[in-house]
Amino acid sequence: MIVLRPVSAGAAATAFGCLMAAAPLPAGAAFVGYLAAALLIVAGWGRSRRRFGLANTVTLARLVGTVWILALLLQAVWAEPTPLIAICIAVVGAVCLILDGVDGRVARRRGETSSFGGRFDIETDAATTLLVAISLAVFDVAGWWVVAIGALRYAYLLAGIPLPALRAPLPFSQARRVIGMSQAVLLVVSLWLAAVLPSLASGGWLALLPGLGLLALMFSFGRDIWRQLRT
Repeated sequence: MIVLRPVSAGAAATAFGCLMAAAPLPAGAAFVGYLAAALLIVAGWGRSRRRFGLANTVTLARLVGTVWILALLLQAVWAEPTPLIAICIAVVGAVCLILDGVDGRVARRRGETSSFGGRFDIETDAATTLLVAISLAVFDVAGWWVVAIGALRYAYLLAGIPLPALRAPLPFSQARRVIGMSQAVLLVVSLWLAAVLPSLASGGWLALLPGLGLLALMFSFGRDIWRQLRT
């Protein structure tokens, strides 16, 4: 019951938002995505007797927003990628970014930090970044290469299966943190500008923003991988 109540409330919010944003088929597909994530949350929380907490609730709200983005993206693919859908994705993505800066502070101030909360935060952030990156390709803001911004982390995790060195913990790096946080910002800004100033997107200039972000991300991953493989 500790985790089922917030997850159930999230399911209701997800279903409402998906149906408002998309036709029944894409909305239903997005909702299935939430249910899959909810199962992972319940399994990850396990039999903990701690309160789910305000910090995890904020992260759960971000997850709901991420599924709304999925519904909008599926609607764009299902019907037509209109500027209104792009604006909605950018707005929801911006709200998720703001909340991303809230849950960690709430957890530290309220003593709600946990390994589960940290992993929940990271995975939600990664899913949001991947979906917004795909949105840029769907709306022709950039080529499909832009999906690499969201996919690099998953490729890194997969590479860690045959290479145990890549599973070693990394020391804190402010540069890594800034580069990681800037990716979603660049993607959301690019999508917003493409919707309100389509001439920029048609000229290809907006692709420079995620392009620079991808170069910085490749540098960050490359440096970390090099250090891990050397130790």
